[in-house]
Amino acid sequence: MKFLDIEINEMIYKRLILAIIILIIVYMAFTMSTLLVFKTYTLGPSTSENDETIRTHIDSLIVDNKKIEITGWAYKEGQTVEMVNSNFILKNQDTGKMYLMKTVMEKNASLAEIGCGNAGLHAQCLRLGLPKGKYQIFVLYRNDGEDILADTLIPFEI
Repeated sequence: MKFLDIEINEMIYKRLILAIIILIIVYMAFTMSTLLVFKTYTLGPSTSENDETIRTHIDSLIVDNKKIEITGWAYKEGQTVEMVNSNFILKNQDTGKMYLMKTVMEKNASLAEIGCGNAGLHAQCLRLGLPKGKYQIFVLYRNDGEDILADTLIPFEI
């Protein structure tokens, strides 16, 4: 008897397809939720702080009951930005604990004339696991092999 000649039970086939679809949905939900949750962060040994050549700006900060959303930009003077490799860091002012927000690149037309049109940053995270308190927003600038933590001087409270 050949493998392809085996008769397939329709009920088992339907249950198998349903189980596979449920597993895919659970996997996708888990993956998406990990992207939207804060991760604790500690400074690396090569991370420098407050480099004066890093320019940062926060365009909008939205803090509500369920999420935090930050839009802004960061670039280093004298360098053009082709691809962004930066993240927002929230530092609890009372405990000193830091939380990393994954960011995506956004085009910024106002910075295009200096070669930094790709320096825009956008991050959105759920407030799950983020303790109440006063926070300061930093940018972890990692473009072009840099590793700099730059203070935006923007505080907020949860």
